[in-house]
Amino acid sequence: MTSIENTRFKADILYTMELPFGKIFLLEDVIVSEINDGVLFTAVEAKKVITFAVAYYEKINKAKKRVYIANRINKYSVNPIGWIKLKDVISIYLNAYCVVDDSSNGIMSAILESKFVPINFKSVSSFEEALMWSKTFDSSFDERETKLIKKSS
Repeated sequence: MTSIENTRFKADILYTMELPFGKIFLLEDVIVSEINDGVLFTAVEAKKVITFAVAYYEKINKAKKRVYIANRINKYSVNPIGWIKLKDVISIYLNAYCVVDDSSNGIMSAILESKFVPINFKSVSSFEEALMWSKTFDSSFDERETKLIKKSS
């Protein structure tokens, strides 16, 4: 497994966020996370990622639904119940969630996580496969819904 920074897709990165728990890469149609080794990634961290990403895309006038790709180049834990807590926000800003992991433990974790994800889900073994899958989604969203979420945040 390799970081997006070490692939041919590096040139597609619009912005990189370095957070205490990992790096987030914002591309035109995709949000990519590379969480640090040993982190417990919960709804709190996920909401930070989505909040920062939405703010950035709105700032550059590119607000739309995107696909979130978890590029699991490091070993970390995910609290899958966090997906339930973020269901309303996720369903407005994300079309799909894709896990990239080629380890047997990673595949098993993705199967468990898929039971809680309220949007389209796929587990793949390569970043390129994840990007190809991400292109199959409509990126439009209802502006009225986004205003409701901002008011409740």
